Amino acid sequence: MKKSNANISSPSLSHVLRMVAVALVLVLGSTVAVAQGVIRVSGLVLSKSDKEPLMGVNITDVATRRLITTTDADGRYAANVSSNATLRFSMVGAKSQDVKVKGRSTINVMLDDEDNSLDEITVSTKRITDRIMPEPTDIEVKGNYLTVRTRVRVPREMFGHDTRLVVQPVLHNVTKGTLQLMRPMVYDAREYNRTQDRLYNFNMNDTKEGDPLAQWVTVKTNEMREKGRTNDIIGYSDSVYVEHVKDEYSCDVYMAIENYNRILYRDTTIIARGTVNPLRWLDYNFKASETIDPAFLPKPEVQLRDTHGEVKLQFPIGKAKFKTDDPQNMAEIARMRQQIEDISHSEGATLSGLELSGQSSPDGTYKRNMALAQQRMNFALNYLRSQLPESMRQNVDFKSNARVATWDEAIALMRAGGNAEEADRTEERLSRFRSNDSKSHAAYGLPFYRQLLEGKYLPMLRRVDYVLRYSIYRSLTDDEIRQMYNDDYTKLTRFEYFKLYRAETDADKREKMMRQAIEIYPSYLAAANDLEAHLINTHRSDASLLRKFAGARAPQELNVNQMIALLDGGQYTAADSLSQFVDRNDATSMLLAVNDALNGRCADNYATIARTSARNEVVMLLALKRNKEALQQCVNLPDDDAVSHYLRAICLNRADRPIDAYEELKKAFSMDASLKTVATVDGDVNDLLNMDKNK
Repeated sequence: MKKSNANISSPSLSHVLRMVAVALVLVLGSTVAVAQGVIRVSGLVLSKSDKEPLMGVNITDVATRRLITTTDADGRYAANVSSNATLRFSMVGAKSQDVKVKGRSTINVMLDDEDNSLDEITVSTKRITDRIMPEPTDIEVKGNYLTVRTRVRVPREMFGHDTRLVVQPVLHNVTKGTLQLMRPMVYDAREYNRTQDRLYNFNMNDTKEGDPLAQWVTVKTNEMREKGRTNDIIGYSDSVYVEHVKDEYSCDVYMAIENYNRILYRDTTIIARGTVNPLRWLDYNFKASETIDPAFLPKPEVQLRDTHGEVKLQFPIGKAKFKTDDPQNMAEIARMRQQIEDISHSEGATLSGLELSGQSSPDGTYKRNMALAQQRMNFALNYLRSQLPESMRQNVDFKSNARVATWDEAIALMRAGGNAEEADRTEERLSRFRSNDSKSHAAYGLPFYRQLLEGKYLPMLRRVDYVLRYSIYRSLTDDEIRQMYNDDYTKLTRFEYFKLYRAETDADKREKMMRQAIEIYPSYLAAANDLEAHLINTHRSDASLLRKFAGARAPQELNVNQMIALLDGGQYTAADSLSQFVDRNDATSMLLAVNDALNGRCADNYATIARTSARNEVVMLLALKRNKEALQQCVNLPDDDAVSHYLRAICLNRADRPIDAYEELKKAFSMDASLKTVATVDGDVNDLLNMDKNK
């Protein structure tokens, strides 16, 4: 399993400049052959009059007339250009200057001021005065929280004493097309803030009746002035929780300046694309464990078992009592008594009930047949009870019941016995009558009544059934459990399910049995944990299975499994919360170290993780922003692995070597095309993808 997260620092100039380098490659229509004539040029642009750095100077390729980059707040720039290009440095209020590169890697420029004064209006040559400029940044990832940190420069020419600036960062989930508002930044001029407070009856901070933006207001002070400049600079930082840290994100910023009556200025910009998240390449594989804590394993349960059978007792015609000395009756009673004694002598077995069910045939009057059947059952039951020792009769529930079979049952027996024609004639004749007595009288007139009905089928309906109920503590055998499972899987107890699936060798059948056990017993902790262990070990983890069980009272193996499932699913913050219930020992130290790293605590866990592989060492160095060390160590990565080339591309891109980084990225894509999808959301390399599109 390869999981990811990040621990990102504040906005870096190099990241912005890498994006600029890509623009130049597009300008040149670069191919691999052309890229060999591309060099990295950097430098400083100053005002010739006072030697101060110039921000916002446009640097253009004269041949293609395309903008390459602009200088930053310190007057610095860096870009990839053709070694024989001519660059034009220009900005409003300064004289343009063309400079031939001639293979140089450093070009510093000093621009002359150009007097553009007209009717006492002077245009500054050193600063951008008509735009609010949030600094480009990266989206930091810690656990499931994405953090945006930036600074916003506000030119004094745009911000009067009666104005308010509202900056609204919006986290854009590009993958799912959703937007999530972050905390707004509200910057009030002092006079505007005082007036606003008066408009709300000096109660603008009231959460119900006051200014809805009041909780985010920062009031302009002299301390907001950027050192050495006339503009204000305001810091911003906010974090939001996201479910899916692997999605593609950007941070859009909406800005507006207003006075008391209208919007004076409105602008939108993107300050971050993708997440810089090297921990997505952390290589780890944790094996899950089945339930072993005996306190949570199911125990054998008392099972209610029945023995069913038919006892062939012979009663004289029309009599309620059978002859006890009849050989057949004696044999039948002896058989039942022996079965009862066997149960009573079985270890852990207790006889709990004996029930006799008598049935008479439908011939004759119904009332007499029912009374006779009930009398016979009572006599038989009392006789059997008298034959048992007192010790066996204790706590045994004796019951009897009787019924009269219907003529429909007699007709069904005839059809089953191969006498369909006679059955049809019987059914046709008896269907004319409703009562049992009328049907019986009509049946006597059938020509085959005496031979077929009275001689064969009616005696089959005269029977005595018995049920012996007993409780037994022995566990069923595997074969008995499997047979019960095949008959009706809903009838198994927890323990029987446990024996069944633990003995099953077929992985698919085993998984099905565990899922059925949880279906029947939703609170079956052992089965849920065993199923999660199976899913984790087959790379199909499901963090929802153990969510309701995990915590302080759960066994260690369950909490460990749930942590693994949460990390697999990118739910890093939830895994971090659960880690407090996992004991730190040799078996869990790596899991806890990876969890700490994915939740932003990389420094303390560097040694534990880095020693596991060369790849993990490079990943941890990148996460810690130890970029030079990462570049040195990436040479130790195996060349036959696509991720090795991808990590080298990250290291080279951070070292401001985009051409070399692009070559490594191409090697990674050629070995594993799926890495292109990852690269689109990876802020470390997505600026190189334009080069890939321009091949």
